[in-house]
Amino acid sequence: MIEPRRRHLERAALTLTLCLGLGCTTAMELGERRYREGDRLAALETWRGIRPDHFSYERAQDRIALVQEEFEALVVRYRKRAAYYERRERLAESVLNYRLALKLQPDDRESLEHVQKLVRELEKRRTAVSTRFDEHFAAGDLAAAGEALVELRSLDPFSAELASAERALESARGGRIEKLLARGRRGFTSGDHRSAARAFRQVLALDKENESAQGYLSYIARIRSEERPGMPESTAPLDAALDPEGLDASDAEIRAEGFFQNALASERAGDLYAAIRFDLEALRANPVHRRVRSHLARVRGRLEPQVPDLLRAGREHYQQEDLQAALDQWGKVLLVDPDHEEASEYSARAERLLENLERLRAEPTPGNRR
Repeated sequence: MIEPRRRHLERAALTLTLCLGLGCTTAMELGERRYREGDRLAALETWRGIRPDHFSYERAQDRIALVQEEFEALVVRYRKRAAYYERRERLAESVLNYRLALKLQPDDRESLEHVQKLVRELEKRRTAVSTRFDEHFAAGDLAAAGEALVELRSLDPFSAELASAERALESARGGRIEKLLARGRRGFTSGDHRSAARAFRQVLALDKENESAQGYLSYIARIRSEERPGMPESTAPLDAALDPEGLDASDAEIRAEGFFQNALASERAGDLYAAIRFDLEALRANPVHRRVRSHLARVRGRLEPQVPDLLRAGREHYQQEDLQAALDQWGKVLLVDPDHEEASEYSARAERLLENLERLRAEPTPGNRR
């Protein structure tokens, strides 16, 4: 990996010699231009080529110190972000960030070997998951195909195969879900709750968090309990007379009820932060849903004692340049307390740094300009 650095040195020296010989610009100006273009390596080497007896030498040394510090911080941030994604098995995003760090520090053989290992693992797992998706899709098992697609999307959101698989699944599953929802709605409005519930459960087999199906099933369960007080849900009749409240419910109210049921399920599963997210979705659909508001307040109250530890963990990740992990912690704080000033300020700062990394990623790769 010495060769890339040598090419940078030779390129910077040649450009500097030619440019100074022609009097086109000063070495300081040339370095600044390279810096603005995103080629920090070329900028540093240009400034390092300024002789100690030159009038701009001291200024060049100041720029070298500042840019070198910035340069090293960028490398650390890319590596931390890569490790964050690797821990979550988002391998393609991890590889991308390791490679961005390697572009800035091409002599890092240990990182190069790790990236090569990750690339092999990614290809192996991507092939296995894609094969599983194809088999389930061909067999008509759209629920299992959907699970495989979620795994593929996590592994490699940049995969060309992913977009094609998503379109195929959405076309097949979306059409089937719409037909089942239409059948369920007809049964619901006509009072045939048994067939309605069957259709909505089939929707949940394809999309387990479908808020419309969850909402209708909740209304049906409520109607049954009102018709047969004290009767267990499993034995209550599904063909009870239609409750006026259910008949008058708007689509938004039904969806809000479905989001609320997803929130309750998340709470039962122990994922209180997911419960808050579903509650917030419910309130966006129906701001006057009283049970959602009381549930949201209760869940937030349970999580409030964790806020100081979340803030502290976020600060520690931030100090270690692990920006994505820091945002995770502060994001949880803001779910519990949306007006928390400290978490909001920290999050905004970390997001600006991440936006800078994304901007740098989109800039031309050094050595590939025309």
